[in-house]
Amino acid sequence: MLASSACRDGVYAPSRQADPCCGYCMDYLTPFLVRVDPWLIAPYRWLDSATAGYLLGTLILIGHCLLLGDLGATVVSYLNRRHLRRFQQDMENHHELSEAALRQGDKESYKAVNKQALDAFGSSFSLGAAIFSVSIWPLPFALAWLQMRFADAPLELPWQVPMIGSEIPYLTSFVLLYIGCRICYGMLMRRLLWYRRLKAHIIPESDIR
Repeated sequence: MLASSACRDGVYAPSRQADPCCGYCMDYLTPFLVRVDPWLIAPYRWLDSATAGYLLGTLILIGHCLLLGDLGATVVSYLNRRHLRRFQQDMENHHELSEAALRQGDKESYKAVNKQALDAFGSSFSLGAAIFSVSIWPLPFALAWLQMRFADAPLELPWQVPMIGSEIPYLTSFVLLYIGCRICYGMLMRRLLWYRRLKAHIIPESDIR
């Protein structure tokens, strides 16, 4: 497996296939990445199998990304809890007013209130998108480290996969594993009572169940 050399090499060597467009950013990130490299690469060496070691190390790296991202999103949500609550209340109030206007046959009031509800929803959606962006803040650092370590060492599969081949670049394997882990992480955390209570404390009537 090509990734085995990257997993077991004790000294970092810059990748020959690094994207020149990323060079400017990597100049600033490399000192930090080299400093944390011994801790990040360690799980990749726990297993004798290079393939299993790569998968285990990448899953642990993804776990760090999920935990740090969720922590960051929770902190930002807490700091913006008044705005989140206000948007939630505005949407509910305007929805009730629009239904009342519709029952009374007042189309003008219905349109006006409905527009206000849409504005509140847009503000809430924008803030939610910003919080989601915070939840993935560790990804650029993780991908930069993977670029540093595995750009020259794709994951070599034991079989041929249609339309993919027998090798998967680090970016493809990471993204696929991250999506699956994020789905599982969300399902798991929603089952934890303390987590649901924490989210409900920040956003009343949260949809986390």
